[in-house]
Amino acid sequence: MIYVSQGHERSIGPEVFIKSYLSLKKDYERSNFIFVCFKKSLEDTLLTLDMDFEFWENGVFLVNKKNKSKNFLKCIFVDLLDVVDNESSLSLPQSTRTLTLAINQVANANDVLLTLPTSKDQLILNGVQCKGYTEFFRSFYNNPSISMLFAAKKNKYVLLITDHIPLREVCSKINSSLIHQKVGITVNNIKKYFKHQIKRVIFAGINPHAGENGLLGDEEKEIYSAVTSLSREESFKDIELLGPYSGDALTFYSRENSNDLLVYMFHDQALSYFKSKYGFLGLNITLGLPFLRMSVDHGTAFELYGKNQADYLGATYLLRKALLVS
Repeated sequence: MIYVSQGHERSIGPEVFIKSYLSLKKDYERSNFIFVCFKKSLEDTLLTLDMDFEFWENGVFLVNKKNKSKNFLKCIFVDLLDVVDNESSLSLPQSTRTLTLAINQVANANDVLLTLPTSKDQLILNGVQCKGYTEFFRSFYNNPSISMLFAAKKNKYVLLITDHIPLREVCSKINSSLIHQKVGITVNNIKKYFKHQIKRVIFAGINPHAGENGLLGDEEKEIYSAVTSLSREESFKDIELLGPYSGDALTFYSRENSNDLLVYMFHDQALSYFKSKYGFLGLNITLGLPFLRMSVDHGTAFELYGKNQADYLGATYLLRKALLVS
């Protein structure tokens, strides 16, 4: 099954999900999805979309006003559950409650979890605010090596070694072991879930010009060390390891229509390139979990909430990719 957690109730997430869900042409495709949400939040979105609908205990019929055809969306309504883990959970944000319940619903490695956009203040674990979904998963599973990957059409993959941390902390966080672990997890999981064999891994440096042979810094030594250690792995014997190269020129080393993994050292170094090239047609993927988690590569767009104007092409791409891998 494909479980979809609601995200922020006042974001465009529920809107783009509903529109994307209805864009699926086949009943068997739609039957794979279960929306974990608050009934009231879903109702507010459906009213915004000017849709006819009919709630049932385990979902909602979405009615086409023109021909009166119905599509049934299976749901788990968090606000209708009689039992909660404890009283304090009632005060948690909707994003946290829907996410936690969705995680608990995932039964096996063939299930997929899709998360809709939220804000940082909506993700609380053990009383601590998380910086994003990836950090929530790292804490939930006590696994610091969980990786943030971005993917686009034509098998374009971009891995971040560090993600939601201040720029001043990047160099102190990056080390050979972390790079080795994240690249290993990523290459193995891309093959497992997407059936793509990475042929080349291309590394960006940290400093301008990848340090210019030490003239602009020597932090690249950790990357060189990781490349060396990865080259000794049996699973990497047929994979070409390149770099580190200057981060602003990394894409020039990547071939069209090739299964390359571009490895960047920090958040904006990667995403400035990725989002300018692919826009909303990209996926935010978490690897290293007991299951595959994916999301759109855009945010909440609070300013569009309730206006029925959100672009849902990115969500449609997400749903179709989830169907392919589930």
